[in-house]
Amino acid sequence: MEVRLPDLALKRIFSFLDVFSLLQVSQVNKDWNRVADSNYLWRAHSLQRWDCSNVTDQHLGAYTWKQFFLHQRRKELRLSLAQPDNFTYKITKNTAYEAGLAYFSGNSFTMDEQEKSIICSVSPKKELCAWDVQEVGDTAGDIYTFTLPELREVSKVTAFQCAIVLLRCSPDKKWVFACGTYGCAFPQVFFAEDLLRPSEGSAPLSTFLPHKFCTTACWNPKKKNRITLMSENGEISHFQLAPHLKCPFWIGASDGYLVVFPSGPYLLLFSITGVLLRRFQDHQTPIDNFWVDALYVLTTSEDSVHLYLWEEGGCPPYLRSCCHLDNTWRDHAPHGFISCVMCDNTSIVLKVRNITESSILVMYSFNM
Repeated sequence: MEVRLPDLALKRIFSFLDVFSLLQVSQVNKDWNRVADSNYLWRAHSLQRWDCSNVTDQHLGAYTWKQFFLHQRRKELRLSLAQPDNFTYKITKNTAYEAGLAYFSGNSFTMDEQEKSIICSVSPKKELCAWDVQEVGDTAGDIYTFTLPELREVSKVTAFQCAIVLLRCSPDKKWVFACGTYGCAFPQVFFAEDLLRPSEGSAPLSTFLPHKFCTTACWNPKKKNRITLMSENGEISHFQLAPHLKCPFWIGASDGYLVVFPSGPYLLLFSITGVLLRRFQDHQTPIDNFWVDALYVLTTSEDSVHLYLWEEGGCPPYLRSCCHLDNTWRDHAPHGFISCVMCDNTSIVLKVRNITESSILVMYSFNM
């Protein structure tokens, strides 16, 4: 006799499945298909992979969360399979912007194919300037300009008796990591809410991390309450780097169990226990800039830019080598160096500093 499980029980069982298995069980029969296609299950998978908590059912309209998930994955896969001919290369005029770059548009969680990548930077005149990566021209690219209001001090906390050299905010904006210059001071993690709304007469909630001589740190984008530290002696969390490896200037992490950083022309991927999992050599010269988020890893060198994609679910091979772009901007800035790099699902953007202290923005727009 056939026993039919209630929908609630099936939904609970299916919640333990990965995406591939969930798609498989949806083919068993109509009842399983209906439960496996539920918004509850596909929203959970979407939240696990992307920071899309601001996306609501009203935002999706007539689309389901399953359609949303599969659409976003298709965008990632298209970018990971892209060839240099799939990119439109553009460059701005010389600017004097000293600050870094940020995406206004985030990862553009939309269901259409006409997505825009909006990046911004700050000028010495306290102006916030933005460019549409898909529309910017070769000589002028300022689309929007906003004047920033005067910055108002919200709180002041004396964390160290020395200068603060590292300041990192967690992906969920709940925690702030701070590290001072001297080895005698342990790094601290502060509760951000206490910094934004300080109580008179009481110190903000914080905790010390027992790691002296911290040189760099990164929050784990997929484990938002976990941070990875690099010590001056080459110690990462629970393991020691080999003597021939220099202490890296940059470090990135994925899910709390994988650590990635450049060493010369190589990109090295370690487990948190110190096992070398992968060694990539996609550059002919030393890697001079590095960027990591929950989906991608970007590396740059004197001659090229290379894109990597984190494998879904932290499965082997963990990190996949994808697209390679030559530095064609050398004609515009022969003595320039890359000071900042980042990407989203439809673009890769570099900031190139000249020896004259001016900068240019190099934008690679992916033609989907």
